[in-house]
Amino acid sequence: MSKVFFGSAYAGQLRSEATLPARLDEILTRLDIARELDGKRACIKMHMGTGIGYSTTHPLFVRRLASFIKAAGGDPFVTDTLGGTKSAAERGYTPEVMGCPIIPAAGSEDKHFYSHAINYKNLKEIQIGREMTDADYLVCLSHAKGHGNSGYGGALKNLALGAMVQSTRNNMHMIHHADPYWDADKCTHYSDGCKLCVEECPVSTMRFADDQKLHVGFYECNLCLRCNEVCPVDALTVRSEIADAFQELIALASQAVLGSFPNGNAVFINFAVDITPVCDCVGFTTASLVPDIGIFASKDIVAVDKATLDSIDYRNLLAGTVPPPLVMQDKDGWHLFQRIHGKDPYVQVYAAERLGLGNSKYELEEV
Repeated sequence: MSKVFFGSAYAGQLRSEATLPARLDEILTRLDIARELDGKRACIKMHMGTGIGYSTTHPLFVRRLASFIKAAGGDPFVTDTLGGTKSAAERGYTPEVMGCPIIPAAGSEDKHFYSHAINYKNLKEIQIGREMTDADYLVCLSHAKGHGNSGYGGALKNLALGAMVQSTRNNMHMIHHADPYWDADKCTHYSDGCKLCVEECPVSTMRFADDQKLHVGFYECNLCLRCNEVCPVDALTVRSEIADAFQELIALASQAVLGSFPNGNAVFINFAVDITPVCDCVGFTTASLVPDIGIFASKDIVAVDKATLDSIDYRNLLAGTVPPPLVMQDKDGWHLFQRIHGKDPYVQVYAAERLGLGNSKYELEEV
């Protein structure tokens, strides 16, 4: 089993040593990575959010991480997408605060990348930022939260989407449409004006567009499959496998990124605090779904995401924290994020495990 270190958000006593910043310090020591960082240019890959969102990883933690890397003899820098880095100062992320430079993953114009053949469904290649992957060492610093397309966003999603140029991210989000889910020949909308699927969608994510096609926004779709049920001519075959494709692609893209950091030159740290239902890229923050949990860290990306997901229990859901139009589905055996978004968040974890990126079986060691 893979080792996952855990620092609880519960302080237990009124001393600074019992709080999360001190626990991060202890986790970094327990990971035993100081020797690995010596003489290395270390990339801290994080999501710095957009707009007026404030639930991303606090700059205080980033500074402590950067200080640890420098003390170990490494040369750290923070990276994210071009958009995230351009507006980073608006949310408190500056080189002065964090103690290291901020560099866009694919350069100042999003054009410094290398192409990697992916050949998954209708996506032939992905373009990965070279400013990030030219580093010697990777610290994947992720904020755990929900995500409309994948149910959950953690370490795998941080690498798979955050390391790519904008055009690749756009193409990855369109993978849901690679497989058909609407039969235009059967549909009677343009002959008799039927709109039952649109009218019955509980999250209002379906529309007939000017291009004479039915469009489904799979980010908002919670896979209740009401549309399939009400269609009088069986023209719809919306199904979970369509949503699973995005998570399979997350695993493949993560594999491509990690190929630039061989020989264990990577570590993964997840912050399970301020756990909101949607991604930090939406540009705002809502109430946390559950009480703060803590920090998870490992040399194994599969284990750290699995441990983080396992800790987020729907039974701890705080009242009134799921804002409309999100609709909770009360189904036995479903994770909290699946109840909200309809997508099983573990798909990406097991897909990454099948690719050999890590082990879903882990041993939790609390600091």
